[in-house]
Amino acid sequence: MAHFTDTTRTSGFGFSLRNMVARLREAHARQRAYADTYNQLNALSDHELHDIGLGRSDIMDIARQTAARI
Repeated sequence: MAHFTDTTRTSGFGFSLRNMVARLREAHARQRAYADTYNQLNALSDHELHDIGLGRSDIMDIARQTAARI
């Protein structure tokens, strides 16, 4: 006979350790995507940004949009 322990039960606060770890991983992935996108675009010259239809003021918005897709 097989025996197992159910580790997916939630506590009285409505969350499980597994869900909390998953949310932390997702938050880290979003933060990393934001930072990578921001740094890559910020490293471009104004001329290069203009060539792809962006201004320096667009960088933060694009990085936020990229992170939100994660």
